[in-house]
Amino acid sequence: MTLLSLFSVGFIMGLTGAMAPGPLLTVTIGESTRRGGIVGPLVVLGHGILEFALLVLIVFGVANFLNSAKVFAGIALAGGIVLIFMGYSAIKGLKGYSLSAEPAGEKQGLHPVLAGIIISLSNPYWFIWWITIGMGYVMFARGLGLQGIFAFFAGHILSDLAWYSFVSYGIQFGGKFLSIRMIKGVLLVCSLFLVLFGIFFIVKGCSFISTNG
Repeated sequence: MTLLSLFSVGFIMGLTGAMAPGPLLTVTIGESTRRGGIVGPLVVLGHGILEFALLVLIVFGVANFLNSAKVFAGIALAGGIVLIFMGYSAIKGLKGYSLSAEPAGEKQGLHPVLAGIIISLSNPYWFIWWITIGMGYVMFARGLGLQGIFAFFAGHILSDLAWYSFVSYGIQFGGKFLSIRMIKGVLLVCSLFLVLFGIFFIVKGCSFISTNG
């Protein structure tokens, strides 16, 4: 993979995850009605700080662990299955998809940066994503050195920034830019890409198993 392709993959995969309804999106919507459009970028800042810390741990904390062909194959297969499931679930949920604000519960009222950290940290699916999909792409990106790893991470975090800024500023300006039909179309395309990436992961994992037997 090239740096541009790693950036693009990171962006598309990140955008699909960011658009999926979840606690971070719920808080962004709820807080944007009170604090304005700056909530989106601030939430992503908190989320990004946590993700960067985890990325550093993955790269430098388990570097030797990732050198094993069996581990590579196992993570690639697991990541592929998770990607396909995520893509399928996103497509299945398109019919009932909405951006309706729901009560943010006990997290409401936190500073957006702190909310981005705490809510991400308390989300088990965030860990699953990085342990399977994220770690899988880190292994591919390592072939291009730290530049490859940061190209993937930059695409991933910029997709979060683009989407959450779009949502929060859209709410601030009366929802004029939030066409649900357009959003569903983008999510459908990204979800199909997730399925394709999942198949790619599985094929790579199987090829490593057959090669390293």
